[in-house]
Amino acid sequence: MNVDGVPEHSNVCFWYLPKRLQSIHPGPERDRELHMVAPKIKTKMMEEGFTMIGYQPLEDKVNFFRCVFSNPATQREDVDFLIDEITRLGCEL
Repeated sequence: MNVDGVPEHSNVCFWYLPKRLQSIHPGPERDRELHMVAPKIKTKMMEEGFTMIGYQPLEDKVNFFRCVFSNPATQREDVDFLIDEITRLGCEL
């Protein structure tokens, strides 16, 4: 996972960077590939029906996941589950 910035609010924005992209130097080639990662993972999430998380680009940033934690009952285990599932689905990319 890669978080760009300092946490400030209940919005958490991040990229899942598959292993195959980790060795590619940041730049246009990696950005083109990374731009498709979040949509592919979200599609798999919806097909499996376990959770749904949003994604979007912003200005010069490629698609990233955007998760809003607004439920005070959210526990660390809930976030761990989300991260584990993104990792599980993303490792196939």
